[in-house]
Amino acid sequence: MPDLSVKLFGHTLSNPIMPAAGPNCRDAAMLKRAAAGGAGALVMKTVSVNPAQVPFPNIIAAGRHSLLNAELWSEIPVERYLEHEYAAAKETGLMLIASLGYTATELAALGPRIEATGCVDALECSVHYLGQNLAPVVEAMSALRAVVSLPIMVKVSPAIADIAALVEALDEHVDGYAAINSLGPCLDFDPVTVHPKLGSEHGYGWLSGDAVLPLALRVVHQLALHTRKPILGVGGVSAGVDAVKMLMAGATAVQVCSAAIREGQGVYGRIAGEMDTWLADNSYAAVRDIIGLYARGNQPLTRELRRPELDRKLCSRCGICVKACIHNAVETDADNWPVHTTRCLGCGYCVSVCPKGALRQERCP
Repeated sequence: MPDLSVKLFGHTLSNPIMPAAGPNCRDAAMLKRAAAGGAGALVMKTVSVNPAQVPFPNIIAAGRHSLLNAELWSEIPVERYLEHEYAAAKETGLMLIASLGYTATELAALGPRIEATGCVDALECSVHYLGQNLAPVVEAMSALRAVVSLPIMVKVSPAIADIAALVEALDEHVDGYAAINSLGPCLDFDPVTVHPKLGSEHGYGWLSGDAVLPLALRVVHQLALHTRKPILGVGGVSAGVDAVKMLMAGATAVQVCSAAIREGQGVYGRIAGEMDTWLADNSYAAVRDIIGLYARGNQPLTRELRRPELDRKLCSRCGICVKACIHNAVETDADNWPVHTTRCLGCGYCVSVCPKGALRQERCP
């Protein structure tokens, strides 16, 4: 079996899968279930100096595997975390990361109190509400760095476009990064009643789940190109192969939230198990062998036209590729085998939707 262990700030994790700060890790009871469900480390829900005034409802489905939420930070007073929740979660024996926010003043007030519990191994700082300007983010991280000795990670908002500038500004103040936070604000409403589906102002919420995975991979990859510090990949991970991609993009470990909301606290072990199977099937001896594999260098695909080729041993003749081709370039012969005609523009969409992997498109440098 492949070795799934990874190191993070001097701690050895049995596997790189952990919760992401959110409603799936509201208190110690939830984190104990996450530990029992196979998590390799734990993250507690974000706290701030005052409890959040959470609107209701605050989480809805957004498509099949994504969510919209208006959930904010924890509605539990921080004193309860300091007096009970962190210590109770640490009883699991797993590395424990506390999430806190948001401004420089708030972080400077909270950080020393959290560190003083002696139960927390690292701090993850959400700067979700500080906007796209880097100045308040740098101010917040600098203020926290001045008052704590614990490792600090900043959670990167997808609204920040220039990742290179972010790293240049923050690398001296932080020990690592988490990427990404949820995307938004976004909107959904009931067209019959014309009422919002979320209880927030205007019904706005933040998108998470499968829909944000490509964005998260891009941000993780860009971070890995500009820093050598640990990165926690978060956003849209719901299967072992998603975690593999995060690690290859440059993440040291992977966080999961939306899938845990949909599925429950056993999701961490399931994803770790699927990752284990993928590594074994692809002849990797350890998860550390794939960390940064994509970030270390990848070859661009050819710009020349390459029509997909069919493997008849795998093809079930389901016809999905025929229906999927917007150019009407895939037809069927007398025996119902798909055939790519000269109308094919080589876009590759049919390859990506083939359920059997029977279509392959030549890829060369």
